[in-house]
Amino acid sequence: MNIIAIDTSTDWCSVSLFENGKCKSSIIKNIPKKHSEMLPIFFESIIKDSNFDKNKLDAIAVSIGPGSFTGLRIGLGFSKGFAFALNKPLIPVPTLQAIAKDPSIKFNDFLVLLFSHRNIAYVQKFLDKKPVNTPKALTFDKINFNYNLVQYGCENFLGSKSFLSIYPSAEVVGNLALQHFNEWKIDKPYTLASNYISPFEAS
Repeated sequence: MNIIAIDTSTDWCSVSLFENGKCKSSIIKNIPKKHSEMLPIFFESIIKDSNFDKNKLDAIAVSIGPGSFTGLRIGLGFSKGFAFALNKPLIPVPTLQAIAKDPSIKFNDFLVLLFSHRNIAYVQKFLDKKPVNTPKALTFDKINFNYNLVQYGCENFLGSKSFLSIYPSAEVVGNLALQHFNEWKIDKPYTLASNYISPFEAS
């Protein structure tokens, strides 16, 4: 199966090309506030350098959130436009699951934290590396730090504690999309929206 995977949910922007189910090429860079400028360039560079025919794609995978409001909007907008142009399905991949599936994580049970803004983080619990609840926006004083913890962008709120820092990547997004292709695939994603998770739910 051939797919393009995109992640723009944090300051990092990444694009990966999968051919026959394997990642053949990736670009990933930390480019705060430059996603709209650089995402099309990364995309075209991967296609050109791999000498890949866009029409041979089976789907486009994209990180759907939660995460940066602007980053998610840019990534989904680009992905929807490309999917419409080629009449290909989209595979929305939950961002916190993309973090949780990073191969550098050695434990099985943990919380994933992704910084939102102010003193709020998006939080999800994983057992045996599988999600057991839906992501929530919580203030840091409501988070149970007795669990193993994987985080991105939360260092200023963790004090002297040191936790594994992982950012989502298009390569992991693509692998998840391939694993859950039939379950997550959306053939006509006209109304698909990013999963922003309102931070105002936090108290």
